[in-house]
Amino acid sequence: MAGGGTTHGGSHRGSKMRADRIRSARKRSPVTTIGPKLALGRDRPRLPVAGRGGLELRALQGFRMIFGSARRFDTDVRRATGVPGSLLWALSEIGNCLDMTINALAERMALHQSTASNIVNALAERKLVRRRRDTADQRVVHLQVSAQGARVLRLAPGPHAGLLVDALGRLGDAQLESLQESLKLLVAEMRRTARDAAGETLLGE
Repeated sequence: MAGGGTTHGGSHRGSKMRADRIRSARKRSPVTTIGPKLALGRDRPRLPVAGRGGLELRALQGFRMIFGSARRFDTDVRRATGVPGSLLWALSEIGNCLDMTINALAERMALHQSTASNIVNALAERKLVRRRRDTADQRVVHLQVSAQGARVLRLAPGPHAGLLVDALGRLGDAQLESLQESLKLLVAEMRRTARDAAGETLLGE
């Protein structure tokens, strides 16, 4: 009987110690509440199912998913080829067009001509493209993928243009128009806030 009483007492003390450890862990890892029904802790935030705040947060999570996926894809490209995703996209565009020019590349990638020129310089330094001046107009430079550039394209994971550009290419016209209108409104609000706060334009303008 005495041994049974000791066992029971030890079990009780063990249960109490486990409960104390759980309470202590909860105190060390507090959950901070931001706004109604939104908790930020180790778990994924539980977004409100309805209301204006829920709409805003779900839209924000969508942007985070897009940017996060783009960063992970860029990491995969660098690991496989040694070049960043932006250079891979430009290299694939050059490979898909016979005698691509810098101006044409800038147009296809929606870049300023100087930015496209910098990308071409980076590709040429890596010996991934060859530059050839036009025989009729020496101001025009034609671009061609080199043998080393072709090898990079074979090694690189697809899509070469990146996940975002690939997804946009698979949307219908009506979907793209709707997305463009929504982004136009969002950019207008950001531009207004930026100018009111610092008198500056947005990055990329």
